[in-house]
Amino acid sequence: MADLRLYAIGIDEVRRMYGADDDSEPVFRDILATAFAPPAPPKAPGLLGKIGPLFKRDPYAPVVNPSNPTPEDVDAFLDGESIDPDRVPAAWRILETLVHGRAWGSIRLPMTPQQVDDVDFALARGGVSAAVGLRHLFQSATEINLVPAQGLRVGWHDNGRALAMADAYRSALTEIDTTEQQEMIAGLVTWMDGFPHWAEVAREQHRAVPDLVGFWVS
Repeated sequence: MADLRLYAIGIDEVRRMYGADDDSEPVFRDILATAFAPPAPPKAPGLLGKIGPLFKRDPYAPVVNPSNPTPEDVDAFLDGESIDPDRVPAAWRILETLVHGRAWGSIRLPMTPQQVDDVDFALARGGVSAAVGLRHLFQSATEINLVPAQGLRVGWHDNGRALAMADAYRSALTEIDTTEQQEMIAGLVTWMDGFPHWAEVAREQHRAVPDLVGFWVS
C-alpha cells in the first residue's frame, strides 16, 4: 500500500546520520539495535521431529527478510562507507529508522499518488497555494548523500513553510467537500500544530528546530 510518512526533525540532523560522528554513533546504534533485533530462534522439536534427511541449512534457524538491514549494513551506513547497489533499500530503511527515532513527532498517512493529487486539488479549491501542497513537499531536494531507492520519494520543507502549511490547511478546512479528506487534513493540521512547541524544546536541548521531512512509498 502507498504510504506517506511525515517527521518533525531538522533536515541537517538527517543529512548527518549517514557517516555519523563519534557523539551520535552510540545513540544511533541503540536505536537500530532495538529496531532490527534478530528474532529469537524457535525451539528445536523433539527427537522424533529430527528424524529425516540431513539439511544443508539449519532447519531451525530464523528466517531473515533479505531486505532487512544486517549488522554489516549498519556498520557501512554509520561509517559513511560506499553502499552496494543491492543494499541501497536497506540503507534507506536505516535512515528512516533513525529519523523516526530522533524525530519530535511523526504521522503516517496511507495515500496513493491519486489520493495525494485529490487532496491537493481540494486544498487548492480552498485557496491553498501549490507551494505548500503535499506533492510539492517531494520536489525539494534533501541533499541526503544516498543513492535514491526505487519506489521511495523523500522531500522536505523548512520549519517556516511547515508552519505556513498548517495555517493554510486550517483555513481551507471548511472548503473541503468529503468527510474523509476533512478528517485527514484536520488530523494533519493538529499534528503540525506541534511544531512551535517542538521548536522550543529543540532549542532547550541545543538541537535544530524541526523541519518537515517526508518519506513516500508510492
